[in-house]
Amino acid sequence: MNSLNLNIDMGEGFQNENELMPLIDACNIACGGHAGSLDEMQRVIGLAKNNKVKIGAHPSYPDRENFGRKSMEISQEKLIKSLKDQLNGFLQLLEDVTELHHVKAHGALYNDCAKNSELAEILLNVLKECCPSVILFTLPHSILEKKAKERGFRVWREAFLDRGYTDQGQLQYRGEPGAILKTSKAMYAQLKSISQNKHVQTVSGNWIPMEADTFCLHGDHPRVVQNLKELLKLNSPTQ
Repeated sequence: MNSLNLNIDMGEGFQNENELMPLIDACNIACGGHAGSLDEMQRVIGLAKNNKVKIGAHPSYPDRENFGRKSMEISQEKLIKSLKDQLNGFLQLLEDVTELHHVKAHGALYNDCAKNSELAEILLNVLKECCPSVILFTLPHSILEKKAKERGFRVWREAFLDRGYTDQGQLQYRGEPGAILKTSKAMYAQLKSISQNKHVQTVSGNWIPMEADTFCLHGDHPRVVQNLKELLKLNSPTQ
């Protein structure tokens, strides 16, 4: 518990990366699908290098209007092209492709790939072509985790400290009761449940198994900087 593996979504236009980067272990940088630009990617990549933070690509549905948080009706061909364009554009900004530590899909694409075999295969096929050696971040016990491991990908199971879970282990839809955890104390309680007891309480009050290799906070949470500082203080051995 004293050594956390924290990741945060970045490069999404909230301009809080300078404050957050020294506090985390890994960052997921928007690749232009739901947010971001080449200049923004380059800026955040530079911050990550300066702070010795692991660099991850954060591709999404090509849907800036909805910030990539709505499932999208899109042909396989268009989705594949978009994902390749996002990842290849990101890779071109790295001095060495081995600097790309991981890939984590964003928003609705993340959730859809976790439960839809066809979309999971599309994402994995793109990764196999563009960056086959990366680590994939995904939900524990998901279809994507299973398929990725079958195909030889390294997988880090990800748990969210600022989001509520359904009884099926999926993230509660935004806008629904319990979807967003708002205080550092609630986030710390969720962290302790997962880290110490390997389970999490769902929005309906039930307990389900949950193991994680990395923990996520969202960069667009209104109190993300304050919550993260308070969370790290609560997790300090002196507390």
